[in-house]
Amino acid sequence: MSHPRRTARLIAVSMVALALAACGSTEDDGPKAEPADDSALYAAAREEGKVVVYMNVTPDVVEAVSEGFEATYPGVEVEAVRLPDAEMIPRLETELSSGAPTADFVENASPNWLIEQGKTGAWVAADQSPQATGEGDYDTEAFFDAEHNIYELGGTVNTFAWNTDLVPDGIEDYTDLLDQDLAGGKLGVLELASAPGNDFYIWLKETFGDDFLDDLGAQEPRIYPSTTGIVEALGSGEIYAANWVVPSLVEQAKEAGAPIDYGISPTGKFGIRAYGVVNAKAANPNAAQLFLEYLLSEDGQATTWPLASSVLDPAPGTALGTNEQLPPWDPEASTPDKLAAAREAWDAIFR
Repeated sequence: MSHPRRTARLIAVSMVALALAACGSTEDDGPKAEPADDSALYAAAREEGKVVVYMNVTPDVVEAVSEGFEATYPGVEVEAVRLPDAEMIPRLETELSSGAPTADFVENASPNWLIEQGKTGAWVAADQSPQATGEGDYDTEAFFDAEHNIYELGGTVNTFAWNTDLVPDGIEDYTDLLDQDLAGGKLGVLELASAPGNDFYIWLKETFGDDFLDDLGAQEPRIYPSTTGIVEALGSGEIYAANWVVPSLVEQAKEAGAPIDYGISPTGKFGIRAYGVVNAKAANPNAAQLFLEYLLSEDGQATTWPLASSVLDPAPGTALGTNEQLPPWDPEASTPDKLAAAREAWDAIFR
């Protein structure tokens, strides 16, 4: 890694300074410059007419973002493909290596992969976007990796939840999941099967103590491979509580009549950061930059990260906080060897 101190943010201060200088500056003792007019970028994007984007956020959010962008920038159509990272990455690798048509803009939650691709020049800087060049509210010093041209966009918030009929008093913190009333298959846990899951269990152990995972395993919980399965099990009463949900999915289930709810730990907040890149092989490069401009705007953040985490401070809309509040991302925590060892250790506790 070329950034040994990279934690939650992908920081390259010196390159950011060059990018800002290229976009203009104000006098030292003068007022801060207003964000640049994006009309030139918009005009160029309208000439292209569309933008192809790959995103891993939930389908309803992909639809809302597409509609929000097209309402803000009429004349530029969004062709959105929603894929989880496990499907998106091999597809992109094939497209990038073969020269096949591919996405103009990519959003996912796999920073290690994005960095490796960035080293080959796969991504380019959004040098015409006012937000992406630091002329808006987006903090490029904190959230832009100028070496690899990667923009931190926001993130999910993952937390605990319960069935309100079966646990009428609710749950205040993760430690409540150790209550004996939840033992014997009444508790659901997320399987440690990927880097985000490993990050989550590392965070639980660091936040609630070395014995917390052993105590959680002693509850003999049911194991689920996905958030969707956990939410369904909570709603049906198959389980009383769970250690991992996405608030937006819980709210959708509640609207459909499911007796479930979630809480946010007063001890700390866990989430998975999301990143965006402009493809160097984009067929619609201006529209790709304009799409990033929208995602980094207040409206774009509120639309993309409802009940989640924003890179803007204060967080707009219904966002539950900012990326500054999420635990640091450690690129070395889930290398292939470490992830395999973590899965083995987790299985020994929970299976």
